[in-house]
Amino acid sequence: MKNLYRFFAAIFAVSSFSAAVLAESSFEAGTDYEITAAKADSEPMLEEFFNYACGACYGSEQMVNDIKKNNPGLKFRAIPVELNPSWKIYVKAYFIGEKLGVLDKSHSKLFHRLHVEKKHFKGEEDMKAFYLALGVTEKAYDDVANSYWINTQIRMAKQYTLKHKAFSTPTFLVNKRFKLNRTALGSVKRLTEAVQELSGLNKAASAK
Repeated sequence: MKNLYRFFAAIFAVSSFSAAVLAESSFEAGTDYEITAAKADSEPMLEEFFNYACGACYGSEQMVNDIKKNNPGLKFRAIPVELNPSWKIYVKAYFIGEKLGVLDKSHSKLFHRLHVEKKHFKGEEDMKAFYLALGVTEKAYDDVANSYWINTQIRMAKQYTLKHKAFSTPTFLVNKRFKLNRTALGSVKRLTEAVQELSGLNKAASAK
């Protein structure tokens, strides 16, 4: 009975948090953002659906880095998406970099390679050479690139993308519920403010 009580108490707390955020927000559902889930996470979070081959994603990197830097209480997660077949290899590339612990180097270098050097991966061997050049051993790379784990991550990313209807890139999702409308928000300043309000960061800061 105690466990059941705790379960419903947790559900109520999350629902109350979500309702409070919406009541206090100066952003409008259906215009500035779309609701994609029944409830929001209480932990302030920003997720970006992206792909290395996406020019707009490359153009948004500085904005994303600024938001992360200026909002230390905000958790960030990137979700690589495959909007066309040629993007699939870059979804895999993201998860390889994450699993091998070199994402801090591979992430920016991949963007630079594609959009500055104009060098796309010609195939799996080309991608492997990229990671070996970062100091990854061949065995470590092969173990990850051919693993069940990476296929699972790719599948889960696809399912999560479909769930939140992230059919363009970059798409930004706040607290796993609020999908921002970049066009309606119109500026980096307003998008940043939407992230701060809808995530509950503003409320947390004012409570201190």
